[in-house]
Amino acid sequence: MKISTASRLALLLPLLASASLAQAASTLNIQFVGEDPNAPLLSTSFSDDYATGRLSYVDAGGRSFYAYCVELQQDFAPADLGMKTYTVGSFSAPQAAALQGLFSTSYAGLSSAYQQAAFQVAVWEITHENESATFSVSPNNGSFFFTGLSNIAATGAADLNADFTNQVNGYLSAANAYTGPARYQLTRLDHKGFQDLVVATAVPEPSRYALLLAGLFGMGLIVRRRSVP
Repeated sequence: MKISTASRLALLLPLLASASLAQAASTLNIQFVGEDPNAPLLSTSFSDDYATGRLSYVDAGGRSFYAYCVELQQDFAPADLGMKTYTVGSFSAPQAAALQGLFSTSYAGLSSAYQQAAFQVAVWEITHENESATFSVSPNNGSFFFTGLSNIAATGAADLNADFTNQVNGYLSAANAYTGPARYQLTRLDHKGFQDLVVATAVPEPSRYALLLAGLFGMGLIVRRRSVP
């Protein structure tokens, strides 16, 4: 039975739309690889002298990806323990909206270890703070708060900590104000014994779908012309 080009497109687009980590399976086997060696040490209301930043993982297929911690009560699974099975979970509605705003406005622009650390603290604020509160960090205020960078000299520490707090709150302010489209598929990965994680997968822009449609439609016309006697 021949399948028309239009039918192929109708079958292909849902597959493309569902090609995300969250929709691939209800569980995922992954292994911790390491953290950024330049990650700054900092303390929060839930941690002391903790190397903070994005975390590197690999899945069972050998694909590398980055993740961020969404809870601090447990540690990440050491690499020497091998693959661990995580369950795909979900965020509360306020958390999901705030995290989407955070990733959509700031994730693509992250570069330095300092920015990665500030972004991670913003994630913790969203996942640890009282959901009725406006997301922001300040010393000794709220359910979750940043207390200071640990690996810095005492001289100038106050200014450096203030700059870091401003960096975190800049990300959170942009997240709070965001009303645009979801630019990432955010997947929560849960484990009973180790840190829960969030992984971001970019959502293709509508223009990319349009280009794909145009390309496939053109291929369909070529095939059709060749098949006409």
